[in-house]
Amino acid sequence: MFLLWGAMLGRRNSRIHPAMKDLSSLKERTLALGGLLQACKAAHEIAQLGMTSNDKLISAVDTIFITNPKDTLEVYGDVKNIYQGLNLLRELLVDWTAISKSAPAKTAVAIVLLERKLQKSTTLLKGLREGIVSLAADRERLPLTSGSAETTQRLSALYKKTISQISPKIIIKGQPKNLTIGLNTERIRSLLLAGVRSAVLWRQVGGVKLDLVFNRKKIIRCCEELKK
Repeated sequence: MFLLWGAMLGRRNSRIHPAMKDLSSLKERTLALGGLLQACKAAHEIAQLGMTSNDKLISAVDTIFITNPKDTLEVYGDVKNIYQGLNLLRELLVDWTAISKSAPAKTAVAIVLLERKLQKSTTLLKGLREGIVSLAADRERLPLTSGSAETTQRLSALYKKTISQISPKIIIKGQPKNLTIGLNTERIRSLLLAGVRSAVLWRQVGGVKLDLVFNRKKIIRCCEELKK
């Protein structure tokens, strides 16, 4: 399956890409939402606590470079890599009021809305695609790991050059002492870019807002089944 997500960003509607029709299932959509919330949660951990685990950072950043997966799970490597995201998704669907109290959930919603706007900008899509392809090539040549300072620095710069040009900008609030550290802000932007990648994937496998309303109980059960 050809799934260079940067290239497929060029599709400007919410219909499922032909290459993804066989993946259009509740499980695929649930995984993508779990991945989105996982990235958002890690970003807020850095903002509030000054750190997140290297495993969370690396697994999230890795998704940006998975360009030819056979299915959605391959993007995340293993369900355990998005356990916290799936837990949060379940909590939010069990209690809708939790969304207004959850900073990661608010960020996830903002990313989904931002991704829609991204589809309308050919220039930003091209810049994003080229930046990811360039960094992916360097990762193989040098090599660079997903958790390296150079990788997060370059992803952060790419985010600022592309995603940050879309209004309204996503604002991550946290402790000032944490947000004044350059490495922290670079990691946060890298995680937000990983969140955009999951939002794109969610749309590609048929994700729509009404799905969260009409299939809420099914998604809750799916979260529970995926963690068994």
